[in-house]
Amino acid sequence: MSPDPDEEQYAAHAPKGSEETQRTDLPPDITICIVSWNRADLLEQCLQSIYATEQAVTFEVIVVDNASGDSSPDMVSRRFPQVQILVNADNRGFGRANNQAIEIGRGRYFLILNPDTLLMDRTLNNMVAFLEDHPRAAVATGKVYESDRLDEVRISYDYNDLTPGFLFRNDLATVGGLHRLFPGNDRIAAWVWGGSDPELAQRVSQVTGAFMGVRREAIDEVGMFDERYFLYMEETDWCRRFRQAGWEIYYTPESAIVHISEGSSQLRTDRNQLYYDSIKLYLHKHFGWSGRLMYQCQENLLFGPLRHVRRFLKRIQGGA
Repeated sequence: MSPDPDEEQYAAHAPKGSEETQRTDLPPDITICIVSWNRADLLEQCLQSIYATEQAVTFEVIVVDNASGDSSPDMVSRRFPQVQILVNADNRGFGRANNQAIEIGRGRYFLILNPDTLLMDRTLNNMVAFLEDHPRAAVATGKVYESDRLDEVRISYDYNDLTPGFLFRNDLATVGGLHRLFPGNDRIAAWVWGGSDPELAQRVSQVTGAFMGVRREAIDEVGMFDERYFLYMEETDWCRRFRQAGWEIYYTPESAIVHISEGSSQLRTDRNQLYYDSIKLYLHKHFGWSGRLMYQCQENLLFGPLRHVRRFLKRIQGGA
């Protein structure tokens, strides 16, 4: 039987230097960690983009499958035999599954990457080069394009430390609608999560977990993801811990991905509850009971009801 032409294509685009790395057992420059659940189609596109793009650094890819009910593990084994895959018997969440990959990864750096993304040319080269040029950088993210048209960049980082007070101001501006009522007000704009100047390399406070380059030495010092978070806030907690230990967090426009945003979280019906639980855990961990109770009061008495009203009005408008 002749080999699958797609498999020949993927093999032809193996990273430069990968054969030498395997032969001499040298560690790769970077380990790409991908946690996947029930989206074999998106995972296949992501892996194809990794091996089809131009990258000069050596890398390895580790996929952790969180008990998918679809063909994800079989697809990876069949289409991408060079990828290491760990198959969990249960869904262990984002942080815990990524920790599994980090534990066995051999790279000098790690790239935490969502399966609903597409890697772009030289992204790995530029990420490694940036981290090497910034020895106190524990984490770096890059451009996150909204689509493969590359015409809109999503802000994937924030300058603000996530505190109970910032959460209140952010919800007041977004859920309460102040940023729409006063669109030109710089003070209110500063209350909303997000950064600016996506063409400028800059220090930030936190970045998206969909695309994080991380230094091994920083992980060795601070530790891996806090596994108490099942989904959401793991990366925010991690960035805060890195900064508390004296490390720096960066954004660089030189590395880029496309984020399709149709990932596994869209399959879950409990996303809002998971987010709410993760926020409470984060605030309790870093600000104690007072921080957690402040958030619960404002969410249960003010912003939660406002969200329900907005969703109700949106359904009415949609049905009109």
